[in-house]
Amino acid sequence: MPHPEIPWEKIAVFDVNHGGLSIAKQLAKYGISAVVFDVYQKMPADKMKAGVDESGIDKSGSAEPKIKITASADDLTDDFEIVCLPVHLSPENVFYKKAEEFGISMVTHHEMVGRILKSDPRIADRCLIEITGVRGKTSTAVLLAQMLSYKNRVLLHTSKGMTLWDNGKSESVEPGISITPAYIPDLADMAFERKYMPDTLIFEVSLGFTGAQDIGILTELHPNYSVAGESMTSTDAKTKMISRSKEGSVFVINYDDLEIVSKYIRKDQDLIVFDDTGAAVEEKTPTDVYVNITTGSEEELVADIESSRTGVFFRASLSSGYDTNSYKTAMAAAVAAALELDISESRIAEVISGFKGVKGRMREYEEDGRLILDNSNSGLTIETAETAVKYMLEKYTDKRSPEYDSSISRNVTLVIGEEEKTVCEGLNPHDVEELIVNYKDEIQNLILVGERMKPFMKVKAADYKQEPLEKTEDEIFRKSDYAGSFKEGLEKAIEITKEGDIIIAAVKCFR
Repeated sequence: MPHPEIPWEKIAVFDVNHGGLSIAKQLAKYGISAVVFDVYQKMPADKMKAGVDESGIDKSGSAEPKIKITASADDLTDDFEIVCLPVHLSPENVFYKKAEEFGISMVTHHEMVGRILKSDPRIADRCLIEITGVRGKTSTAVLLAQMLSYKNRVLLHTSKGMTLWDNGKSESVEPGISITPAYIPDLADMAFERKYMPDTLIFEVSLGFTGAQDIGILTELHPNYSVAGESMTSTDAKTKMISRSKEGSVFVINYDDLEIVSKYIRKDQDLIVFDDTGAAVEEKTPTDVYVNITTGSEEELVADIESSRTGVFFRASLSSGYDTNSYKTAMAAAVAAALELDISESRIAEVISGFKGVKGRMREYEEDGRLILDNSNSGLTIETAETAVKYMLEKYTDKRSPEYDSSISRNVTLVIGEEEKTVCEGLNPHDVEELIVNYKDEIQNLILVGERMKPFMKVKAADYKQEPLEKTEDEIFRKSDYAGSFKEGLEKAIEITKEGDIIIAAVKCFR
């Protein structure tokens, strides 16, 4: 057997768009033959060839290269021992159907990566943490990395890129690489080849765990949504690897998901439960960590952190400049994991007190006199887009708010949409339209981002040869502007606004 965790010698790896080539390159290191299939048949042949050539795998002196790429379903034959495919691939895909016809067994990218990592001697003596969930992954990862860095040297990879953390400080070492699991072994190679030598590795992972993690953090399962051509739910995808994870795995989960997750936990695995809503408190259910945002003695915002299981209680003051309530899940998850890893309460409080939010995650700042809320990130949903709108309207336009100033006339500009080339699950245009219609009386300017949003622009629809998605004639759409990216949309918003105006940026994109 060429690899202690991988018993197959000829593997079909599906999907060049989501890391199939990276998995194939890892397999080739162990002498395993892999053919990568372009199951969406969108990648130009020259790019596919370049991917193999640059890897150097086919220049190793072997008479038969261990890795090949093809866009033809005819190259999928019944002599493949197994198919490795992304969890989100639709069963209606022609390559998927052909594999089923041949009766070839299938494993996900997540599981194959887990098999690769489990026997990596460089990781064996280090703590591997994976963070998945619908929302809050990046914020949880950043908070936890800083907390752990006072005890260990931490390598962190999120949708924002790779950073090294040491003694509370971070150093960016690589720009953003996809958080699809296929790239984790490549990222580990990069770290060790550069001799970063971390004690702890933290990876943000989309749609579930790899099974190789020592600690798996699941921020939240809701809202549940369909994947793989609506053949499964996001919850199914995120939980399926829990029961297949290695012996002794620890899972840090949200109390709201306890009933679902507990069904997958084996006797040799442990659960750490956090509560970020107070639901467990109301139901008198003991939890490991409960985080409550409240007002301190001097009217400042504080985070009260307590455990009904251990009796731990401490308080951390909170900085301004971000919506603290939007970070409660991340704080609770990070604190739960940090306490499990023996980080002191004082260090945890210090990190939370100094935290000012994560760029693109409900972070508020001022530029040229404009009040800007940046909530543009890869995890954006229509719900979190609406949260951003509500937050700024309630803070600056509601007369009951202490931030309301009757002497300033504030126009509101909404920048919303998606950078469709950089995200897998975009914003449903119909949902975007509904949100805009619901707040049309409060929004003075609208900038739509991404090709799928162009049909909303009634006056300009003919230029794009597209029909409006709906027949509504709301003025907000007729006078809207268009931008091809988050950056362009924000620049346009600053250009058309004045000092004192509000800009809300809710664009789904990798940053």
